[in-house]
Amino acid sequence: MLFSVFALSFALVACNESNAKNEAAAPAAQPAVAQAPATPAPEAKPAAENRLAQVKTVDWAKAEEMAKNGAMYLDVRYPDELMKGYVPNAKNIPINELVARSGELPKDKDILIYCRSGRRSEAATNLLMKNGFERVYNVAGGFMAYPQQK
Repeated sequence: MLFSVFALSFALVACNESNAKNEAAAPAAQPAVAQAPATPAPEAKPAAENRLAQVKTVDWAKAEEMAKNGAMYLDVRYPDELMKGYVPNAKNIPINELVARSGELPKDKDILIYCRSGRRSEAATNLLMKNGFERVYNVAGGFMAYPQQK
């Protein structure tokens, strides 16, 4: 009887080692998982809607036409730059003060933004758009391209 128990124990140990080797050699079988029926993916928005709205840029001819129809000019240059000239009736708010002073600007009117060359005015247009302004336009070329300056 003792021999039978010993033989049976030996057989069980050998079987367990054999199973362990087979499990290590073969990838584990994944249990079958019931999958829910596929639901349609939500419609993707067009790329333009996923990004921040594009800065709208106008040239000086279009800006002057818009100004005649009620648009206002916003000069985002620093005060010392104004000595080189400015567009008549333009409101000056330096770009570093723009967010703090944005309450001075109308949201129901087109705003034509310019600086010296167009870089700061593009950044200013983005800033105002991020702060809820929709009718803002960057004037291409900035004051350097202003026709009456030449």
